[in-house]
Amino acid sequence: MKEPQTLADYIDCLSLLESSTSLLYNTIADKVELPLVKSLFKEIAIDSQKHSVILKGVSESIAHSKGAQKECEKKIGESWRMINKLQKEVSKINKINTDDLPELSAKLKIFESIMGEEYYIFVQLKTLDFMVKEINQMYNIDLSSAKSIFINIISDEDRHREILGTIERLITKQEQAADNSPIVRCQNPD
Repeated sequence: MKEPQTLADYIDCLSLLESSTSLLYNTIADKVELPLVKSLFKEIAIDSQKHSVILKGVSESIAHSKGAQKECEKKIGESWRMINKLQKEVSKINKINTDDLPELSAKLKIFESIMGEEYYIFVQLKTLDFMVKEINQMYNIDLSSAKSIFINIISDEDRHREILGTIERLITKQEQAADNSPIVRCQNPD
């Protein structure tokens, strides 16, 4: 990843992945009936779209990306395959009911963890230092805050997992409230 073009293409793939993630969460939100759960999914969708835009800007600051979307699956790997699989699963469902949400939420939490790892590894690599140096030389722009961009994205991915946990708790509470069968105690006449 020491070539600017390779780095730009990789970050562009991350941008495309975030765009797909945003689309997935918007699709889920449109299929959920519970207003609060719907809005929480929309929040994650908005964050993911924001990440996509930021990453696109970082990518274009390094080099003009070739836009080889076909190469992204190889470059990104598991995250790319997982988002496509989840998108196919969700597209087959007309409405997402409360019974479907716990399993879906668990899958999304795994996906968000994988996404966070993708960025965390990127931050830890010397690639980031090279990227900042490259942009500084090419454009005379100080991007020493590039690391903070990725750290903020990692923080958002952590928050997304927390939101998904909140959704699971909301569903559990709603199911408990729906199960309002009376508790009856029998007394022994003896």
